[in-house]
Amino acid sequence: MEEIDDQELLERLQYHLERTLIYNHTIDVIALLQSSMNRVHKDLKFLYRYTEPINEDDLLNRIENLKNGVFNDFALTHTLNEIFNDFDYAINENEDRIYFDVYRMLDVFSNYLLYRSSKLFGTQDPVYDFMYYYYDFGKEEEKEIAKKLIVDFVVHLYGFILYRDYLKIIKFINPDFLISPNDNHIPIRIALLNSLNLINDLNNTVPNKENIYRIVHSIVGGNEDNVKKYCLSLIGHNSTSQKQITKKHLEFAQRYINEKKL
Repeated sequence: MEEIDDQELLERLQYHLERTLIYNHTIDVIALLQSSMNRVHKDLKFLYRYTEPINEDDLLNRIENLKNGVFNDFALTHTLNEIFNDFDYAINENEDRIYFDVYRMLDVFSNYLLYRSSKLFGTQDPVYDFMYYYYDFGKEEEKEIAKKLIVDFVVHLYGFILYRDYLKIIKFINPDFLISPNDNHIPIRIALLNSLNLINDLNNTVPNKENIYRIVHSIVGGNEDNVKKYCLSLIGHNSTSQKQITKKHLEFAQRYINEKKL
């Protein structure tokens, strides 16, 4: 049996203790990646938010140019695309949150660190190296490099998501103003009628409220039940449906009418 003197035993214990302390930061890295992705999504989605209706077919006609713009804006490369390609996620727009598989994210992050060929992250376990330097085990300049790497990673990854799933992300960001094929965008039409005071007049003069929805439906077309739900959100009833005339619809309608008056 190998004999170990006290000094060597102490050094081994210190070594294993240090590694244990560093690996304990894995959950912190996951939380850091999660919060960073959410923050980038929340900040950047304003760049891709529409303030008026746009037809999905028009987007499809321009999709390659739009995606090429994203590819260049986020400094993506074909190698980065390969690293990120297996990344999967889900978005909760109400919470501005992106959800992902933790282990897959760590694999992607590890491959990204290797791709960057940093002198700090050249070992077989780049995530460990990242944690070593990021959580105050290294020098200050090494920690700054680690900080920049996490920022670069998150921006690159979000850029890839936008590039790969451009239309999907635009739909998430613009649920009210992106018009699907064969959709005549009923809420915008109803908002226009509301801005012309027709909805209010009908509400005040038509005894049978069901007839309000039928009159509006005869003007705007579409699904009668959906028209009823949209109207309910305007005439004093709380519609529990997702079919709502939103502030954005009303602002667009009023702006459209004002422009025509001018």
